Amino acid sequence: MQHNIHRITDQNSMNSILIAKMVANKNLFAGRHWFYTFRELSTVFEEASCKRNSTKLLDRYSKLTRNWTKETNSEWLCRIYLSAKMVMCATLNLNTLDYAQKKNVRAVESYLAYYSLLSLLRAIVYTLPEIEWDSGKLVKVSHSKAIKQAVAHIATFDKSVANSTSDLVRRLKAERELISYRSPSSGDQSVSHPTNIRSIATLLAEIAQFNSELLEASILKNAPHQAFEFLDEYINELSNVEIDGLVFSDNEDTYRLDYLSRKHPVTPNILNIMTEGHVESYFGAWVSDSDEDRDDTFDPDKNWQLIFDIP
Repeated sequence: MQHNIHRITDQNSMNSILIAKMVANKNLFAGRHWFYTFRELSTVFEEASCKRNSTKLLDRYSKLTRNWTKETNSEWLCRIYLSAKMVMCATLNLNTLDYAQKKNVRAVESYLAYYSLLSLLRAIVYTLPEIEWDSGKLVKVSHSKAIKQAVAHIATFDKSVANSTSDLVRRLKAERELISYRSPSSGDQSVSHPTNIRSIATLLAEIAQFNSELLEASILKNAPHQAFEFLDEYINELSNVEIDGLVFSDNEDTYRLDYLSRKHPVTPNILNIMTEGHVESYFGAWVSDSDEDRDDTFDPDKNWQLIFDIP
């Protein structure tokens, strides 16, 4: 892989993603070296299971990467970029959940708990090789499909963990719908308030990272160098969102995707696609606009590494 990294460097000049890779201390686990140091995945799953899964995933990814094109490369840059944003979104939601619990803003707890895990299930789904991009329609994968597809993947590591994750997510989904759609007169008395959401969230984020590192390794091994291009149509599609006839443009996403196009048009893993500038902009966008400096104001710009080692 080091040879391939230098080959990319020669083509696109040094950039923050390549620098992060070159200075990283890689960690040995399940017979491979990883950019990420797993917190939950390496303890929840047996190492032998992870090793078997990595071998099978590499074989599945190779069916893609041996036929890699500019279009495939662009699609997977979008998918890994979206997965990274889902991890950041879940982090923001879980930090908001902690704040809401401290301030007794209980009406939003079920929403934040459910959507935190749903975001991470989507992050996993976006990394699965057999699931089609479908001209970008994958971005809008339904809740039920995201849960079903991600849980099926978790089952390849450990069926009992998959079942318990499925039970938790479905419970949170039902509780969110109970509060949002039925507005019980008894408030949240029927809501479970599970205490293991953070550890489950960490595990889900790490499964997505696990997948993305294997994908990247397969790309660097098999994909032709001339396919390393990020096509403008994919950038435009990802940074301009149409919902119910309304178009929402995101200049920050356009800037970050353009950076990838110019500096690193090769699909990296989730950790390494999170540049420090993007992370700062993502969380900083939610900082209060008020000039008042109050100690009780929610600060989204803290505790980035709640569930994942966001740089």
